Amino acid sequence: MKISKIEPQKRNKTRSTIHINGKFAFGLSNEIILKYDLNEEDEIDDDLIQNVLLAQERQKIRERAFRILRYRRRSVQELKTRLLKHGFEDNLVNEILEEFIQDKTLDDTSFAEAFTADYTKLKPKGNIFIRRELAKRGISREVIEDLVQRRDERFLVEEFMQKKLARFDIKDPKDKRKMIQRLLRRGFTPNVVYDVLNEHEK
Repeated sequence: MKISKIEPQKRNKTRSTIHINGKFAFGLSNEIILKYDLNEEDEIDDDLIQNVLLAQERQKIRERAFRILRYRRRSVQELKTRLLKHGFEDNLVNEILEEFIQDKTLDDTSFAEAFTADYTKLKPKGNIFIRRELAKRGISREVIEDLVQRRDERFLVEEFMQKKLARFDIKDPKDKRKMIQRLLRRGFTPNVVYDVLNEHEK
């Protein structure tokens, strides 16, 4: 087989169309064409075609992954789920994810630390919320428990009460119920919530 023509695509200048033996074969990015040093009149076999197409697919996965990461950081599991939804093959997605882990583009520990910091300093939520949300994102139990142990959840409950619940009268049973509901909805640990409220009632 012979590459009979390499024709730049009109709608996308970064890609070209490859013709083999006078017929359209496939499109490739110019980067892949340069990487594999493909030229008109070159002989090409099935193995080389397979390698070139796999390289092109890996590049598509990388590009899609970077577009996803441009909006916000993701855990490894989150990014994998998004990529698989786009129809990419599991084994190729795993290859790219491993690359990203090796070069620190993805780092579940630093992702979890940043996530926990957001829900500690910016919009405080409780340890139940932190555990649930990080577990959903595929973060290991060891990392989650380490982060939770570093938080002073009692302080967060106190601070939230001062900033958001000051209008409630803790000695009024109806108000107290509302306070409890608000705190539990934010994922604070029940025994911490009740301990803090009981202290304030004294």
